[in-house]
Amino acid sequence: MTGLKASVVAAVAAASVRLYAQPSPPVRVGPTVQVSRAGSERAHEEVYLAAHPKDPNRLLGCSIVDRDRYAERGMHAVAYVSEDGGGTWRRAVESREFNGDPMCAFAPDGRAFFVSIGTDDENWKKVNWWMEIFVSADGGLAWGPGHVRRGGDRPWLAFDPGDARRPAATYVVYSIRTTAIDRFGVFESLRDAALPTVEVVRSTDGGRSWEKTAVGVGTGPSFPTATGAAVLSDGSLAVLWLERFMKKDEKGQDIGQEDRQTLNVTVAPPGGEIFQPSVRVAELVASRPDSGTFFSFTGDASRGRFRDRLYVAWTDTAKPRSRILVASSSDGGKSWSAPVAVNDEPGADASKELDDYQPTVAVNRDGAVGVSWRRRTRKDEDAEVRFALSEDGGRTWTPAFLVSKPSGPVAGGLAKAKLRPGDDGESPASRSVKLYKGGDTAGLAADANGVFHALWADQRSGIGQVYSAAIEVESAAPPPQHISNH
Repeated sequence: MTGLKASVVAAVAAASVRLYAQPSPPVRVGPTVQVSRAGSERAHEEVYLAAHPKDPNRLLGCSIVDRDRYAERGMHAVAYVSEDGGGTWRRAVESREFNGDPMCAFAPDGRAFFVSIGTDDENWKKVNWWMEIFVSADGGLAWGPGHVRRGGDRPWLAFDPGDARRPAATYVVYSIRTTAIDRFGVFESLRDAALPTVEVVRSTDGGRSWEKTAVGVGTGPSFPTATGAAVLSDGSLAVLWLERFMKKDEKGQDIGQEDRQTLNVTVAPPGGEIFQPSVRVAELVASRPDSGTFFSFTGDASRGRFRDRLYVAWTDTAKPRSRILVASSSDGGKSWSAPVAVNDEPGADASKELDDYQPTVAVNRDGAVGVSWRRRTRKDEDAEVRFALSEDGGRTWTPAFLVSKPSGPVAGGLAKAKLRPGDDGESPASRSVKLYKGGDTAGLAADANGVFHALWADQRSGIGQVYSAAIEVESAAPPPQHISNH
């Protein structure tokens, strides 16, 4: 078991109502680290995390920064890199454009990618988005100049390592509106004449050039939002998307979203440009805007017995309280298990004021599955971070472990922001935010040694800052199986 640095603390939450055939594996939670210390006076939210495939010390986290400067087009996306397993972090790269929705990842060969997207009111009406892409050839230390191309809403990165039959490929998946060719009549803007779709672009030259490879998802009276992508060992690209349904008034005009949504997975075969029919993972209720987030999708790339298993984690806000649910597929997304709640604990269900949200799922080198999420009562203005583990392919889960409280200590001391009169939590230019959820995404990744790392944003410094913690698991699972190439 790889040793964590000093001040490692085991923090176990309430006992689980689920029974297990074996004792829960030991989980050790490291100290909370302030990732964005170099930007302690800038407001951060909405984060994502990546771990280098070979170097266990190299981590890359990204975030929206300066959301309070949105009105002056000063909002950007920023990435931080760690070279010591999350003990310390430094600023790595920042978007030049007015951008948000950050995404960062490592390719199988160790190259690092940093992507963010943007638009404005006029371009939004014209169905125009841009996407700024930075690539680092040395794993996140030095970055190229970046380039801007057409894009869409909330990008997701996925990588195919390739083989003798197909080249390695980098995919970016996002949601976009495409102009419909089979609609008639007068429209006020291009957007009114466009259909929402999920779009995929692919690069086979390390991110220097891109081509559209797939457009999918028939929508009908609903619209899709991409919320994750994963590549299977045969090169198939699996995309998780959320189907949202619109409310209509008596004139047939959209007046907002319904609470009901569906989660679906669509797969494109290796090198394919056409998605196969979509498979529904689950129906859900999404009725609390303060806790609404994107959901999480990953695949098992280990050499273990659960290799290629796909996992989806999401929040269902059906009464009496929100639940963090996980489902898995062992056949490449063709069928899905019944969802399992990882946050069911004695006493928790009795509290109608308890909110659990922002689930993020990751798989380590041994095939162990981790899920992190946020928890608060609805009167709280911030949330703690929790974690649960499965070593049997998502069938059973450990009790929830506490990772960090939003008022807890920070390794090396907390770098607090100097609050200004306008940081009142109410005005659009306030760096502080009341009823803070940390954006629409959080980060969870497993490093090359199998240690999980959680990444999130909270307000303990007075404004939104990015924090991380290592979560080490002493696995009881069998060691990965060696698979010969001959």
